[in-house]
Amino acid sequence: MIRCPLHRRTAISSIAALAALIAAGAGIPAPAQDLTDGLRIWKNKAGCPQCHGWAGDGFPSAFHSEGNAPSLRATQLTRDQLRETIQCGRPGTPMPHFDRFAYTDKRCYNMTAAELGDLEPIRAPTTLQPYEIDAVGDYVTAKIKGAGPVTRAQCVEYSGETGSYCDKYPEHPAAEKK
Repeated sequence: MIRCPLHRRTAISSIAALAALIAAGAGIPAPAQDLTDGLRIWKNKAGCPQCHGWAGDGFPSAFHSEGNAPSLRATQLTRDQLRETIQCGRPGTPMPHFDRFAYTDKRCYNMTAAELGDLEPIRAPTTLQPYEIDAVGDYVTAKIKGAGPVTRAQCVEYSGETGSYCDKYPEHPAAEKK
């Protein structure tokens, strides 16, 4: 029995951390705070909408994007594969890596920068900590992957706006645009 409050708190924190790890491996949805953090990092810190679009549909929100980022709404990647892609980028494509130390050792695809040569992904202007990469991976898995066509409700949830910008999307996925 744990009697010391400090040890009790540490034990509870350890149990909570272990439960979170087990849940992530079991495909249990991430807590709402993780999704909020993931959205914030997606939008602001990592700048994912610049290439993938705000809705992850591959329609970029930046004029300088090449416009050929894949739709994450249709991706078949698992949460762990999404996380690896965020961390390591995609060799030979414009997808940058967000891990500051990617390709300095064999943490990414078991390859180094020297082995990849010209195929090494660029480093993103802003790098992410492992917990931030996890949060973005969780956000994409929970809110974007498999979400189907973009709806007005998703636009409003993302942007917080109820104005005309979101009116171009149907109310329900099955609804036809008029």
